[in-house]
Amino acid sequence: MENDTIAAVSTPIGSGGIGIIKISGKNALSIATSIFKRSSNRSRNISTSESKKRAHSPLASEVLASEFATGPIPFSHSFLPACGEELQSHRLYHGNIINPENEKPIDEVLLSLMKAPHSYTKEDVVEINVHSGLVVLRTILDLVLSKGARLAEPGEFTKRAFLNGRIDLTQAEAVIDLINAKSGKALEIANAQAGGDLRVYIQDIIKALTDILIKIDAAIDFPEDVGIVDSKTAICTIERDILTTLKKLITDYDEGHVLREGLRVVIAGRPNVGKSSLMNQLLKKEHAIVTPVPGTTRDILEETLILSGIQTIITDTAGLHDSDDPVEMIGMKKTREKIEGSDIILFMIDAVTPFIKTDYEIYEIIKEKLVILVINKIDLVSDAFDIKTNDELKVLPVARISALYNIGIDSLKKTIKNIFINKTNNISIDIIPNIRQKMALEKSIDSVELFVNGLQSGLPFELVSIDLKDAIESLKEVLGLKIKDDILDQIFSRFCIGK
Repeated sequence: MENDTIAAVSTPIGSGGIGIIKISGKNALSIATSIFKRSSNRSRNISTSESKKRAHSPLASEVLASEFATGPIPFSHSFLPACGEELQSHRLYHGNIINPENEKPIDEVLLSLMKAPHSYTKEDVVEINVHSGLVVLRTILDLVLSKGARLAEPGEFTKRAFLNGRIDLTQAEAVIDLINAKSGKALEIANAQAGGDLRVYIQDIIKALTDILIKIDAAIDFPEDVGIVDSKTAICTIERDILTTLKKLITDYDEGHVLREGLRVVIAGRPNVGKSSLMNQLLKKEHAIVTPVPGTTRDILEETLILSGIQTIITDTAGLHDSDDPVEMIGMKKTREKIEGSDIILFMIDAVTPFIKTDYEIYEIIKEKLVILVINKIDLVSDAFDIKTNDELKVLPVARISALYNIGIDSLKKTIKNIFINKTNNISIDIIPNIRQKMALEKSIDSVELFVNGLQSGLPFELVSIDLKDAIESLKEVLGLKIKDDILDQIFSRFCIGK
């Protein structure tokens, strides 16, 4: 853990009422007080004329609120000089940020101090509330950096909260979910995660597995003293309590992850049916290269957009077909992976040649997913509703479009929205793992099942205990107790600077 002091703007850049500059680290207070001058000493008994005069102050409402605030966290506005006086934690101070070169005020501000360990990062944290404007924020941040702070990396404040033990990794990841929540239910789920609900589940499972492991290790090391371990009881406990809970978490992810991560829509089909043209229409820009040459798209193209009010990840894939081209084969392998992880498949066929052998082979790959049949190029046929398709496809929702001329695109969006509503209407899940957590949980399930199979087969404890240890390590990954630095960096890189 680095001991340097970091700083960043914690509010969106732009013109507005208030912008916040946050400083965290051992030098946060000394840096802040070196550029902050508190308001001069005056009586707290303010006359009517003085009140009227100060009502014209840009921060009048905040100043008066700080003077008369009551509650569990008191605020202070005593108008005492800062010289020789230590600022108290969890108080709000009124004053000015001063330019040290000419001792002129840069902005009238409110400054708050939260001393370690009672702060977001468990370090000394100072927040400076300034008027939100690009020049004001940039000038004061540059001044803070010139005094010895370093510009924070994306998510570094939350990363420090995790590394300092204030929150576990599931709670840290919930912060970005809170910020990105697109619905009331998504916000509810993120708050449950931030409150540590998933952590409690995982900690209970780790404890149960650890208790079993202790008994097995004792039987290995002290067989005469411990005697025979009751394998049937251990298996019963694991299958009834542990595996059931772990598998439910996986099911919860499969059913509810769209509330947190958005709807994953994959455009699939043979080459040259118009997948890239559809991608461009949905994005309202030329994201994918479109040519008459089949197989132009050889890699995965992915973009996030709001589709009918729903956060949607649209993926344009390489066309699936027989090929000996090694580059095309790699692209098609990636396509199959994206199909496997999708929520909805937009299965595109050509209205001119609506269902050929390659289409049937693709449908065999995708038919277990939620599929919308998208019949493209209807501008080239006389009757868009008299297009023959395979009998199996008649049960699918159908969208007839011309991606080239933007015909039927709104109807397709409405079909996607209806599927999303049907998919999420009855979700009452409070705890939904994210994809990283889900993968770690799946690894743990695999190891637990290997352990159970080993016990049932009568394998030596020395062997089956390895699987149990692997299961526990995978669960620790969920909480961030055992996780590589590069994965941590990847997680926190999704945060904005200043959070």
